[in-house]
Amino acid sequence: MIRLVIAGIIVYVIYRLSRFLFTPAGKISKNRPGEQSRIEGEDLVKDPYCGTYVPINSAHKAAMDGKTLYFCSRECLEKYKKENG
Repeated sequence: MIRLVIAGIIVYVIYRLSRFLFTPAGKISKNRPGEQSRIEGEDLVKDPYCGTYVPINSAHKAAMDGKTLYFCSRECLEKYKKENG
């Protein structure tokens, strides 16, 4: 029985070590399950309606007057369109 436990521990340590050694550095995730991953150095854009800064990949986008505008929420986008439409 003790041999089985020791063998299990050895297999687990080998598995974790091989996973650490063979996983590319950029692929290691430090996020918890269900948590969105963040990109290092991601650009922030300013919402023209409320003035908050939001990551560009999660912003709501709208093209107006030949420019792309970024909003923190659908509500800010709709309010901006209504006032500046």
